[in-house]
Amino acid sequence: MRTVRRLYFFAVAFVSLEIVLWGLIGLTRSILTAPDVVADNASNLAQALALILVGVPVFILHWWVTQRNAREDMEEHTSGIRAIFLYAVLLSTLIPIVQNLLALIDRTLLEVLKLSRYQAMFGAQQTWGDNLIAIGMNALIAAYFISILRSDWKTIRSQEAFTEIRRIYRYIWVLYGLIMVVAGIQQLLEYIISIQSELTPVLGSAGVNGIVLALVGAPLWFLAWKTVQDGLVEKAERESLLRLGVLYFLSLAGVVTVLFSGGTVIYHLLRVVLGEKLPVSAFLEQVNTPVSIGVSLGVVWAYFGHWLNRTITEAPDAPRRSGMRRLYYYILSAIGLTATFSGLSLLLAFTVDAALGEVLWAETLRPQLAAALATLFAGLPLWWFTWSPMQRDALVKDDSGDHARRSLVRKIYLYLVLFASVVGGMAAAIAVVYNLLVSALGTTPLGFLQQILKSLEVLVLFILMGVYHGLTLGRDGKMAAKALTARHAKFPTLIFEPGDGNFSATILAALTKQMPGLPAAVQPVTEPIPAEARGTVRAVILPTNLALDPPEALRLWLNDFSGSKLVVPYPAPSWFWIGQPAQIPANQTAQAVRQLAEDQEVHPHAGTSGWMVFLYIVAGLFGLQLLLVLVAMGISLFFD
Repeated sequence: MRTVRRLYFFAVAFVSLEIVLWGLIGLTRSILTAPDVVADNASNLAQALALILVGVPVFILHWWVTQRNAREDMEEHTSGIRAIFLYAVLLSTLIPIVQNLLALIDRTLLEVLKLSRYQAMFGAQQTWGDNLIAIGMNALIAAYFISILRSDWKTIRSQEAFTEIRRIYRYIWVLYGLIMVVAGIQQLLEYIISIQSELTPVLGSAGVNGIVLALVGAPLWFLAWKTVQDGLVEKAERESLLRLGVLYFLSLAGVVTVLFSGGTVIYHLLRVVLGEKLPVSAFLEQVNTPVSIGVSLGVVWAYFGHWLNRTITEAPDAPRRSGMRRLYYYILSAIGLTATFSGLSLLLAFTVDAALGEVLWAETLRPQLAAALATLFAGLPLWWFTWSPMQRDALVKDDSGDHARRSLVRKIYLYLVLFASVVGGMAAAIAVVYNLLVSALGTTPLGFLQQILKSLEVLVLFILMGVYHGLTLGRDGKMAAKALTARHAKFPTLIFEPGDGNFSATILAALTKQMPGLPAAVQPVTEPIPAEARGTVRAVILPTNLALDPPEALRLWLNDFSGSKLVVPYPAPSWFWIGQPAQIPANQTAQAVRQLAEDQEVHPHAGTSGWMVFLYIVAGLFGLQLLLVLVAMGISLFFD
């Protein structure tokens, strides 16, 4: 209830503050830029006054309530909603300051170089006064809330929410500044390349816009990134998932962009190599944009890929480092595999058209071959150099190889490829059967043989891809099973039986079912524990009543036992376990032993509620519907 109340007050305060801010900007512009306000600018003046007269009382009331609550209640003072509001206000005021500064500098530089001010990226219709007034008003609001935020940081005791929101705020500035820098470099490169294609007069503004973006964005990005980097002295900042996510995003965005840009450049080069006569100026015009974008994002990939690799290297433990590295490589491998598959399918389609189709080389076949080879040249190296190290890691016969084979990321990758292979293969097979049935019914379509062969080629590609990854998945399973059997054999387990043998029989049956090679023994509580058990047994299982009230000999033995102790709910006279199942949770116990034997973290299983079952059903129905839609889309691609 209090959360909803906070949301209301801070949301209204934010909206009303923006209304007041724009009212102040409009009022100041009307007064300072139009001397005859009443005669010529009455509408703008009225609008500005209306914004101020309505917004000011609403903002004052709601902001006063939030400030009073913050003074009286520390929970209100440290709430995440308050932190979101304060940092959102800073973004909504400081970003307009940057944008107005950008517009002001851009227009000024264009006019100095005798170019049209209307070619400016932002604010082409604005004046110096418009930009300076907007900068001044936003700066006043920002200064006030910066003082509020600094005061909050000094007084609040629990800073977890504020720290998380501040981290997001900093990375927003990093991305904002980086976008401007990349856009500026791209514009400058496009202008430089255009000089050779004799288009300089048309693209002259691109060079100016690029310079302005770089001049404003570079210091902004440098300060934001330096602030983020300086914060790495704190462990929470170094291990932040947000930081890792940003590094992954920037690195992968760079890879994908370079892949597509490189493929486009290779495509145009291959067309020239295959005999197309193209002047240098026309060629530069075609590759201008992809080269400028590819180089700009290539720098981003190189720089942030370096920091991603460094972050992975500095991870505190080896499994975490391997997992982070695997995620990056498998994403790149999926991108490369998709491009490679597309290139092969295009190449096979070209082969069919060249052999059977009555198409012209210059108009159709040459561009088709160039597109196929360009896609292959861009995708195949990426797939090979990312998939090969993952395969090598998975084939190593030690603990690291075992972790690599059982990696969740690897399983998701392999099953996604299998899913794509099956669904794509179904679509291709349906297209083949459809064309055959249409022909058998006496309506042979134009280009029937080409359509059949193209569909068969795609079907074969999907089959080969599915078979290869299916065999890889099967080999992983066999090697993992062999390694796990060896692990289970080295994990002796002792089951303490309290009485009639029912408890130990139930647990032993579940252990044998899940781990046939696990050495498990039953120890009646009335009999002495063998001396050799202390040095060999890795885990013990005992019922709850025996764990809470053990015989003296068992209590002393358990005190000296350094292995794992699993306590299982077990019905016994005069012992009542509230909320526990009526039956022995044997399968859950066996699962816990398996996790211990495989050096995994033990995750206790909770019962599944009716609501969760309902959600699972809904999710399954939605997934089935999505699958049918994908199949229909795949079929339509072949039929169209």
